[in-house]
Amino acid sequence: MNLRHVETLLAIADVGSFAAAAERVGVTQSAVSMQMKALEEELGARLFDRTHRPPVLNDTGHGIVARARELVAAAEAMRVQAAGETLRGRLRLGVIPTAATGLVPDALARLAKRAPDLQLRIESGLSADLLRRVSQGALDAAVVTETARLDRGLIFQPILEEPLVVAAPAGATGTTARALLRRLPFVRFNRRTGVGRVIDAALRQQRIAVAETMELDSIEAILAMVGRGLGVAVVPAGSVVGPVAEAVRTVPFGDPPVTRRVGLIERERAEPSPVRTVLLEELRRAARLPTGPPTS
Repeated sequence: MNLRHVETLLAIADVGSFAAAAERVGVTQSAVSMQMKALEEELGARLFDRTHRPPVLNDTGHGIVARARELVAAAEAMRVQAAGETLRGRLRLGVIPTAATGLVPDALARLAKRAPDLQLRIESGLSADLLRRVSQGALDAAVVTETARLDRGLIFQPILEEPLVVAAPAGATGTTARALLRRLPFVRFNRRTGVGRVIDAALRQQRIAVAETMELDSIEAILAMVGRGLGVAVVPAGSVVGPVAEAVRTVPFGDPPVTRRVGLIERERAEPSPVRTVLLEELRRAARLPTGPPTS
């Protein structure tokens, strides 16, 4: 049984359509359709109700999803176990600034314990630049905000979906995101960053006019400005940690909350790298840990 086909089936179950699954696994929608037809032929059963547009999982399809997850998890565990002494060498990893303060350090600390002989080189940058460097082979992988379009030959492995919040000075008046954003000067994330584009699109969609005073690409600088009472910002919830959390308060941004997806970008290969398999495992484990203070 082709494990890639099983992984694609799980992607469809997770995101609900062939088109969205194609984006997640990094292939075309027609390739997803071909994979599912091949899987159905191999199993000797139909997994989808194709009278719906787009096709949806039927009862048989839903029934095998849990077994499929067990199969993929077992295969991943086998790869990690078989790697053993191969968890060494060099890993060149790119990291967006908003993931460099919590998620990535937690994951790399555990990776270092599992692979003490692994040589790590970490570079910070904006998502677009990191994507280009991975595509060119200058980086082995990168932690980035999901982009609407992905260059051919790259795959996006999701790590977490993170809500965005409005961060305001602790003493600021206003109980809603809209009130705070309209009343206070706006400290904007650089629109060339992945999260900056998500924020800009959400502001336009919600028709919130802001009085922009700064545009920065450092999460630390943005939160420092907010903490000093110089304005309000929209930031990933997990970034409001440490001493700065005492100087700001947060409220949800959007209803339902606006989110950004963070994942690991790497070049598509026939066989997965044991090191990157373990890295992805640790990143997803770190993403499940509680981060940041509760919103108020």
